[in-house]
Amino acid sequence: MKLIRLTGILGVLALAACDAGIEPIDQRIRTLDEWDTAEWAAYAEGLRAYKAGDHYVTCVCFDNAPERIESEKNCIRSLPDSLDLVILRNPASRFDREDVPELQKRYTKVLATADCSDPATAVQRLDEALSAVSSARMDGLVIRYSGAVTAAASSVEAEVARRLGALTDKTLVFEGNASFIAAANRGLYDLYLLDATSASDIFAVENAVDYLAGYYGIEPDRILPLVPLTGTIADESGISQPATDKLFEMVQSRSLCGLAFGEVSGDYYSQTGNYPQLRAAIDLLNPAHQ
Repeated sequence: MKLIRLTGILGVLALAACDAGIEPIDQRIRTLDEWDTAEWAAYAEGLRAYKAGDHYVTCVCFDNAPERIESEKNCIRSLPDSLDLVILRNPASRFDREDVPELQKRYTKVLATADCSDPATAVQRLDEALSAVSSARMDGLVIRYSGAVTAAASSVEAEVARRLGALTDKTLVFEGNASFIAAANRGLYDLYLLDATSASDIFAVENAVDYLAGYYGIEPDRILPLVPLTGTIADESGISQPATDKLFEMVQSRSLCGLAFGEVSGDYYSQTGNYPQLRAAIDLLNPAHQ
């Protein structure tokens, strides 16, 4: 029996003078594939065809494993089915591990994150992430490096590349200071996640894209900007615009691979909250995905 994940609400049942035993209630979540296998098969085939076809990549960087599960907003299973990638920012919880197969049924890939920014702990962090990928059967890994490129960092990068090179059929993403990666190893990564969540204007993001493409030789269709779902950014005239809309214009004009979205688990279910805004952002990138 699967326990409901609402640990924030505790009920106290007072049973007075009752001799009868209490029967457990099955609170297991039943998904569409259990309710109607034929309808599910048709739906899943549509998802498979869509994600295998030509479209902009959509990704969520998810702040998973909070101290307390408050509602479905904390569960990766509740994210839109049309997402291509879900990146777990924290070590996978038991609940995350349970949800990984549910996302994979929808052809959504789930990636762990290894923050290798500190050379002293980088290999340990990588091993922990690789173990999680293996045990939870996740689809890949994000390597983050935000520090300076020192001799120690270069040594770590060589070890990271060696271990990643041994992986097969996994999606690999790099995030952070691309100087960390030796030129010979830049092809290891399928995507380069470009954090634009703190960019004040569109010029800063365009310059970062140009630097990745021009200096490091990263193909535009491997560059994936990360944008705050509900944030704003100044356009060419200095006027604040919805960050998702403005960065999508740049994605189109520079032939980037798509967009990643952060800060999605806050005001998730209200009519103007993050869930409908995330759906709207996906529709903006891929209006025919339905």
